[in-house]
Amino acid sequence: MEKALALLLTALLAAAYAAPGPRNLFINLDEGEICLNSMQCKSRCCQHNTILGIARCTHKAWENSECSPKTLYGIYYRCPCERGLTCEGDRSIIGAITNTNYGICLDTGRSKQ
Repeated sequence: MEKALALLLTALLAAAYAAPGPRNLFINLDEGEICLNSMQCKSRCCQHNTILGIARCTHKAWENSECSPKTLYGIYYRCPCERGLTCEGDRSIIGAITNTNYGICLDTGRSKQ
């Protein structure tokens, strides 16, 4: 009985030691992983397609693609732009509440030259 208990304890300790840590369970999520808020994602964009759809971490919007300037809820229908780009489009309060304030990512620095 003692040998079986010792073997079981050793097996449990080995399994616990081999399991990955919880450090990436809720934050620093990679693209494609399920999220509840953009702050959880490495890209800082948690996106879903419908109100009942599952939200997943995804990349930020590229130049000339659809974007959202801000969200009140932490989940986007369209991700914000990559660094250096600006989301030119609707910035109304109603659009922010209904999450329909879409625009297009533009490089404003390039147009000034």
